[in-house]
Amino acid sequence: MARITGRVEIKVNGDTLYSKAGAVASGIGISGKPNFELTEVMGDGGIHGFVENPVVAKLEVTVSDRDVDAQGNELLLSDLASIREEGTIIFQTAGGTGKVYTMSEATCTRNFSVTAGEGETTLVFVGKHWLEATR
Repeated sequence: MARITGRVEIKVNGDTLYSKAGAVASGIGISGKPNFELTEVMGDGGIHGFVENPVVAKLEVTVSDRDVDAQGNELLLSDLASIREEGTIIFQTAGGTGKVYTMSEATCTRNFSVTAGEGETTLVFVGKHWLEATR
């Protein structure tokens, strides 16, 4: 049976994040190429063509802010904030099989907030495109 990309694992430069449910990888288009949303140009006779509007590859994820990542390595928000045009983001189906989306040359948009209680922090990464694969 095929696996649905439901439960995911997210890695930033090889470190697995403690991500909460609801992470969103957006701006997915043709694998490995910058994405463009097509908007139709209509005329009396139907569609005349399309306008291409650029769409950024983006990952939005809420994590539990902890002092270590899932492998026990120290993980500081300031380290994530310092990622600028050299990050690698992996958004993959949990469990070792299924879909893998990889964003290279990623940038963290910074400006974090941390909530008391569960220590929730929302992270946003942007890049040129997603590379889609299966494992």
